[in-house]
Amino acid sequence: MEEKIRTLHDSACVQKALAFIEQDADHITEQQIELALIPAYSNHEEQKAARFKEMIEEMGYEAVQDEVLNTYTIIPGPENSPVVWVSAHLDTVFPMDTELKLRREGSRICIPGICDDTRGCAEVLALLRAMKEADIRPACTLIIGGDVGEEGVGNFRGMRHIFETKNTKVDAFISIDGCGDQLTYGGVSDVQYRITFRGPGGHSMGAFGLVNPIMCMGRTIARIAEQRVPNDPFTIFNVSTVKGGTGVTSIASECSFTMDVRSADGEVMKAFHQKCLDIAHECADEEYARWEEERNWSAANGRRKNFDPDARIQISTEELSGSMGGIQDENCEIVTILKNAFEVSGVQPVLRSLSSTDANIPLSKGIPAATICSGGKSGGTHDISEWYDPTDAYKGVQKNLLCVLALTGVEGLCGPLISKTQTK
Repeated sequence: MEEKIRTLHDSACVQKALAFIEQDADHITEQQIELALIPAYSNHEEQKAARFKEMIEEMGYEAVQDEVLNTYTIIPGPENSPVVWVSAHLDTVFPMDTELKLRREGSRICIPGICDDTRGCAEVLALLRAMKEADIRPACTLIIGGDVGEEGVGNFRGMRHIFETKNTKVDAFISIDGCGDQLTYGGVSDVQYRITFRGPGGHSMGAFGLVNPIMCMGRTIARIAEQRVPNDPFTIFNVSTVKGGTGVTSIASECSFTMDVRSADGEVMKAFHQKCLDIAHECADEEYARWEEERNWSAANGRRKNFDPDARIQISTEELSGSMGGIQDENCEIVTILKNAFEVSGVQPVLRSLSSTDANIPLSKGIPAATICSGGKSGGTHDISEWYDPTDAYKGVQKNLLCVLALTGVEGLCGPLISKTQTK
């Protein structure tokens, strides 16, 4: 396999494309900046998707935009050939009112969302330009573009539409996401949800002894914080945000917190999620029991009229997002192809068994999938301080081109290395 990929790499047309990518480096970064300055919070990608569509069309490709704004082009291959899908996500984690202002610090470009995953979108466009410049036609069907709703509140909206609503069959899926030399071949199972605590609420003195949603929430969070999760299968949990309260002299009527639970094993993830919900209900009972003495005192002193002594904390849960992932062997076909493409490009892949990217959804359907990273360096991901350094970033684009062409093959040079397993 390495020999085939090396032959592909050394061919005249691929060398022409690789040289063009280096020459095109500044243009790639310019498009990246342009796209990063367009707000695209998950589920609000309209403006960015529209401009991304225009950019595809400006190169002479026909752009397709589906019902949820996934935006891509289809390069058809021979009949009965495999289908490969390559995508970067258009959305970011930053709300629509976030100030998107370009700031430079030396070689760093600072804009919220400049890397995750706007760089991936810019590289998708660069791959299309390079193939057109070198007159490269894949030896199988290639679908390539940008998708929506990858980030948390988006709940993989774009991927779910492709692989669940439309039940699209592909033989390999590649997500371009992040920066560096990582090659990720598995998807973690995860769930993000909100637990809300409600009570009657009241005056902090006049209703002293009344069940308190915030105290109940605090007790729940403290109990969850003491839980242990396994290292194998790899599992994590996090209390992400808290919200609630009326005023400093009030017993709140409502409060909530959000949680993120992830595991390499979907059943472990589900079990821990349920354990957290059970803890919340146990703490609601404890909250009522905690104030029994105070309620009795209030009754004995004629103060019970100020609140309902029988009131209990009511708990509700809302799932915000989540997906089941999938695990592949690091020696499976798609990973072996990509590892060889990395190495022929002069890059030693950093293998990662788990992440949470667009690849999660096809992996959960048994479709071979992996995530490869963009070129360049980045930091501050998911923070308004996010930055990107494009120094020598073109090398990452070159590597990613070879990854894609190794999967698809090139007409007149070699057939696809990926097997046709899903679209028979």
